[in-house]
Amino acid sequence: MEKTSVNHFFSDRVIIFDQTFSDRNTALKSVADQLLKAGAVVPTFEKAIIAREQTYPTGLQLNDGIGVAIPHTDADQVIHDQIGFVSLKTPVEFRQMASATDVVSVNYLFVLALKTAHQQLDMLQKLMGLFADDAEMTAFRKIKTADDFIHFMTEQGVL
Repeated sequence: MEKTSVNHFFSDRVIIFDQTFSDRNTALKSVADQLLKAGAVVPTFEKAIIAREQTYPTGLQLNDGIGVAIPHTDADQVIHDQIGFVSLKTPVEFRQMASATDVVSVNYLFVLALKTAHQQLDMLQKLMGLFADDAEMTAFRKIKTADDFIHFMTEQGVL
């Protein structure tokens, strides 16, 4: 049986490192598929998250050229709470949050599948706090395993 690290929000089945995708939608489809296989979302999650990202972009440009995106969609697409994480070998373009035209080269995706708006807001605030800390993001960039990822996120109070 496959070893799986699990906590309330993260499972190593949906923590993926060093991936390459041709574009934003391909990356989102891949994470949505992993979340579906993990039983966390309904089959329409993929379409819903791509549509929401088109309307409400989630790309953020951080210091040192790091780009992150935090795609999420409505709670009716979620069976149980889960956050998909992907680090990208080659950045993928996402639109900047609150912009119709600005583009961010994204290195990290945090795809939120959370059952309540309160949880989404709480997680967004925790992630934004992490992203604002240059020293922590320098340490974050060195993480290469699911266990180290979960340990780091727990230490930072994100979990």
